[in-house]
Amino acid sequence: MNWDDIQFFLSVARSGSARVTAQLLGISHSTVSRRIENLESDLGTRLFDRDVSGYRLTTEGHAMIGFAEQAEDALVSAELHLQGRDTELSGDIRVTTPDIIANHILMPEVAQFTQKYRDINLEFNVSSNLFELLRGESDIALRIMEFGNPVPDPLIGRKLATLASCFYASDDYLQKHRPSDVDSSARWIGWGGQERYPKWVKTSPYPDIPTQYLMDQAGLQLEAARAGVGMVMLPCFYADKAQGIRRLPNCEPAFNHEIWLLSHPDHREVSRQRKFREFIVDLFAQKQESFEGK
Repeated sequence: MNWDDIQFFLSVARSGSARVTAQLLGISHSTVSRRIENLESDLGTRLFDRDVSGYRLTTEGHAMIGFAEQAEDALVSAELHLQGRDTELSGDIRVTTPDIIANHILMPEVAQFTQKYRDINLEFNVSSNLFELLRGESDIALRIMEFGNPVPDPLIGRKLATLASCFYASDDYLQKHRPSDVDSSARWIGWGGQERYPKWVKTSPYPDIPTQYLMDQAGLQLEAARAGVGMVMLPCFYADKAQGIRRLPNCEPAFNHEIWLLSHPDHREVSRQRKFREFIVDLFAQKQESFEGK
């Protein structure tokens, strides 16, 4: 079997579509189809049923995917292990982080690191989702996590800060919608779940006001609050400095999130990553008061 064909098989099995796989890989639909046909010919069995809805695994295909994923995991583990022996202060570091950490903590200071280590190339992916560090999609992740959430096994992590959050809105919004009124038209902007009264709303100054909108990036939430879309919960270090919004009356910061630095244990001894982790730890230590809403 050709390993490249197996990678195409895994991609189509996961997406259920040759078209989606072609778009992800930047190749033609016919190339994907030909690769799948090559693998089926090598194995002498049909792995997919094709119809207008896409590619559906056959019984043989379901059996094959287990073996293919074992092979993929083994090769990724080998790559991570061998990369972990790297002692050069050069090469790529792939960092995934939420937008507010990237824009308001890292970017103002990261020039210090790039000037000191000119042969290290930083690649940033702005995301609030936990990338699959185990599969080598990222080297280092900075994450805002709720209290008590464990670090996913077998990743290693270090808590960088306890994060204070508070509630904010524009003056104009508060005057128009008067959230303290019994029949108030005010609404919270939600953080991703469909629940109208999540836990953080119940602990807010206005626990009877529901969420109505869903926005998963802090920058988007802040701009929406500034534009008068609704009220928001945001980290104090970010929102306290913003123009056009202010803390709600009688609102005290709450400590229910932490910022964590996550990485893979096989990369513990990669020199360039160790230097960047040290830089991050020092940077966050300098900003503790702002994280605590002071």
